[in-house]
Amino acid sequence: MLFRTAALASALALVLPVHAEELPVFIGDEIVVTPTRAPQKLSDTLAATTVLTRADIEASAAIDLPTLLQGLPGVEISQTGGFGSQAAIRLRGAESDHTLVLVDGLRVNSVSAGTAAIEHLSLDDIERIEIVRGNVSSVYGSDAIGGVVRIFTRQGRGEVKPRLGVALGTDDFRNINAGVGGEVKPGLRFDLSAGQTRSGGFSSVRKYYATDNPAIDPYDSYLPADADNDSTRNTHFNFRLSQRFGDTLSWGVSARQNRADVELDGNYSNHSEQNLAAYSLYVEGRPLQNWTSRLTAGRSSDELDSDLNGMAVDHYRTQIDQLHWENTLAMGRHSFRFGVEAQDQKLDSNQSYSETGRQSASAYGGVGVRLGAHDFDLSLRHDRYSDFGGHTTGRAAYGYNLTPALKLHAAIGTAFKAPTFNELYLPSWWGGNPDLKPERARNAELGLSYASGGQFVQATLFASRTEDMIAYVWPTNVNIGKARNRGVELAWNGKLAGLDARAALTLQNPEDADSGQLLLRRAQRHGSFALSDRIGKFGWQAEIVASGPHPDVHVTEYTRITVPGYASLNLSGNYAVANDWKLAGRVINALDADYSLVHGYSTPGREFRLELAYAPK
Repeated sequence: MLFRTAALASALALVLPVHAEELPVFIGDEIVVTPTRAPQKLSDTLAATTVLTRADIEASAAIDLPTLLQGLPGVEISQTGGFGSQAAIRLRGAESDHTLVLVDGLRVNSVSAGTAAIEHLSLDDIERIEIVRGNVSSVYGSDAIGGVVRIFTRQGRGEVKPRLGVALGTDDFRNINAGVGGEVKPGLRFDLSAGQTRSGGFSSVRKYYATDNPAIDPYDSYLPADADNDSTRNTHFNFRLSQRFGDTLSWGVSARQNRADVELDGNYSNHSEQNLAAYSLYVEGRPLQNWTSRLTAGRSSDELDSDLNGMAVDHYRTQIDQLHWENTLAMGRHSFRFGVEAQDQKLDSNQSYSETGRQSASAYGGVGVRLGAHDFDLSLRHDRYSDFGGHTTGRAAYGYNLTPALKLHAAIGTAFKAPTFNELYLPSWWGGNPDLKPERARNAELGLSYASGGQFVQATLFASRTEDMIAYVWPTNVNIGKARNRGVELAWNGKLAGLDARAALTLQNPEDADSGQLLLRRAQRHGSFALSDRIGKFGWQAEIVASGPHPDVHVTEYTRITVPGYASLNLSGNYAVANDWKLAGRVINALDADYSLVHGYSTPGREFRLELAYAPK
């Protein structure tokens, strides 16, 4: 069983009368900034890019960021359970620490582990997400081997208005969120939001103990006592304020905090508290009519405390102070980009790291040229780190407009990932090796896209190779690994039988370049399909997310194992009960599919959510 196509097609036909929110139609004129850091039309980009708007978030059945991203082209999610459990994102078969996550322009990847705690970023605060697949290190530097996920939090628009939402659901799920935002006077706008989500959770390992291995060795990773429900509480706060003076000068500040209290499974720790915070200030101006310059200073932090039955176990606090000066020169149909960045990375922990800080400085430039039907984009960047030296990356992309609606594009590029503090500076008996080099990657892609009349179709062939990958070879980490991936991404947004529709399919072969073995926690095929419509006050959406099997490591025996594929059906619907009031319902995993994303951890069964929201238009 891979996709259970026939059964799910029948189920989807049965649920079409259910009502949920309409999917936005693809608009090629939508402006994006992530592919090059400069504003451009989505239809003009020379990189595979997906945009999720606030309307997409509200229409989906997702209750957190991992489930929202799951099923998008080229995106795979690994998660050790349900809401609030540890999650990782992989783009185009790359490692989980090869995806750079930015929130309001600030890096939020931990400097100790290298990944971002996306499971704790509240959907209530998010206005928009832009995802670029394929390496963009020549624009963003380290960590962008697989791509970039750039998150924009809410900012006030129009008349100042409040909003409120409350939700209840299975597994003792409760959510309350409130906010207010808008334009106080011409040029001055703000948004303030706060809320809390609680879930009583479920036991993600109970099934494992019941069927796979009832005789658990006490030195294994988990104990029978872990077969209990694991609750989560997530409290969030977000504030943005900006002031614009005519067309030549603006400034803004932002502050964000997500605090999570999570019960988990394990005999080393079974509870954690994690606090994610970020603060920034920017000033933007136009020294010349065609020159936009922006200076941003900010700090992001990730503080994690874990314990075992109330006894402190570990403490990690990572902090990144960031300064970024970016510039765009628009010259007719051409553009020129340049900028500099500086980072001061710090780590405070109870572990014995040999170094707890490092600095980096970067400079980059790029040019976009349009000559008739031909588009060119070139970018180059140099990053220098205080601990291992410098690294230069570049990317060259070309596009050709076969017709006004049909476009061909090709790109080649290089990328790198700086070693993390865990890999470099933990004691040698835990693998720390201060002589590690950056991981290096090369990629190429060839794509064809069509955008016209509300229809968008994109097919992209891609190939990547990563060298000097960091692997643990007793007794230390070394640069020895090599990986490669080849595949195709297919994406479609449009109309089907008068309904709004979207589909995504990724076929790939992520493997160890030396042994030929498939890489862990990556499937060779995965995708999604969704239909939606609106009828008066009613709206509905039905979505299938599916994946083939993937290799993993057995949770207690530490041997290689194959985790079966899955297909999950999600439903959502809403009804405008009164002016500015909406009642929404969600059914997650409606067919109660039994599957895992990480071996030893089951995902939630069928879940229900009911939400009442007040949001003046």
